[in-house]
Amino acid sequence: MNRTNREWLPFYCNPDAHLPKIPETRALFSWRPMLIQDYIGKSISFLESDEIKDAGFEYDYRRVVPCRWKCSDESLFGVDLAIFAHTRAYPFDKGKIGGQFNADSLAASVAHGSINVDVGGSHVGYVPDEHGGSFGRIWRPATQEYSSDCGHLMAVLAPFMRVYRDAGDSILVSQPMGERPMISIPNEYVQPTWSSERIKLLVTLGELTDGEVEYKAAEPHTATIMGRSLFYLHPKFLEELNTETARCLCTPEPRRLGGLLHHSYFNIWDSEAELQNGLPKDRLLLYMKFILAARHSPAPLKAAVVNAAIHHNLLTDAVRMGAYRDYDFVSISGVFIDLYDEKSRSYVNLFQPMGMTIKPRGRTREREFTPEQIHEIFDRMPLAKPVMPLEQVFGYERPEHVLESFSFEPGKYSRTLL
Repeated sequence: MNRTNREWLPFYCNPDAHLPKIPETRALFSWRPMLIQDYIGKSISFLESDEIKDAGFEYDYRRVVPCRWKCSDESLFGVDLAIFAHTRAYPFDKGKIGGQFNADSLAASVAHGSINVDVGGSHVGYVPDEHGGSFGRIWRPATQEYSSDCGHLMAVLAPFMRVYRDAGDSILVSQPMGERPMISIPNEYVQPTWSSERIKLLVTLGELTDGEVEYKAAEPHTATIMGRSLFYLHPKFLEELNTETARCLCTPEPRRLGGLLHHSYFNIWDSEAELQNGLPKDRLLLYMKFILAARHSPAPLKAAVVNAAIHHNLLTDAVRMGAYRDYDFVSISGVFIDLYDEKSRSYVNLFQPMGMTIKPRGRTREREFTPEQIHEIFDRMPLAKPVMPLEQVFGYERPEHVLESFSFEPGKYSRTLL
């Protein structure tokens, strides 16, 4: 009989429980991101267009409070500069560290103006190179070294990434001559109390394994190794691999499982996470296994996408409250991509929109736009003329070369380690 270890999981890790979907990173980045200057300029044109009137929204710049919710990182200052250049107004801050939306800010923001126009999201550092670049860090001229970006998100990710990578490196697959493929798993990934780590990773025995290997004196490879449990590898696991990968994995010499540890084969959680109503207060933790095992994006970018989606939902949920029925909200959320540009000797911000909502006054529900619709609308919008010259505000000319240096290659970031 095949045994299960599901009883060791926190109830919110129940694999049968529904978890709201998050936009796919590879779908979002099938469109190029925009320079933040362009995004703000096209947003102004959109607000003044007939299309937004068709959505039931009447734009009156005299009643508008430009707002932003984002991390306080200095690499994101270009967002504030772009808003200031186009409106001569400093944006109202609705953000917290780590790119979190501050719901408590709403009551104050509507007191400043009855129309709130929001831009917000998580951010991630990017270092371009000829191989597609890397995410999660940025050059800091003040320290003359690279450091994490977003530092908060990367600090949350770091212990999970370390445990996940250790699991991939230490779970071993082998196939003795004439035998079924076997998988040797450290005991801390089979039963969480064997681990002294705060972060617990538990393999899903029912998906990854097909029964324990019984010891046979005449077959030394069936002997139990101290600190490990030996199982037969589930046939379904191999069926989902291409022929060459399966061949390389199943050899008499044990091979590391690596990035083949797909999200359906494990759960991971913080055993000391702060809970609220039985769930982690930081909803990002619910999606951690999908972030770590993503096949088409690196963990820092995936985490920024997930975090932006979570807090966009918090924003749209908050503005539906009865207290805000008589106010107008236009909110575009997405991911800020930060680079340090040696040519302009400044940080440059790109923006990839993920969702847009328009809630006219008198309503509690909003009109929603998909990323495809946002790009289609913004592609045909002219750039509004800024109130102040961009070069004067930013201190450098339009950095087209930075936008051209950005690339995203789905699948490039897989970590198989075969």
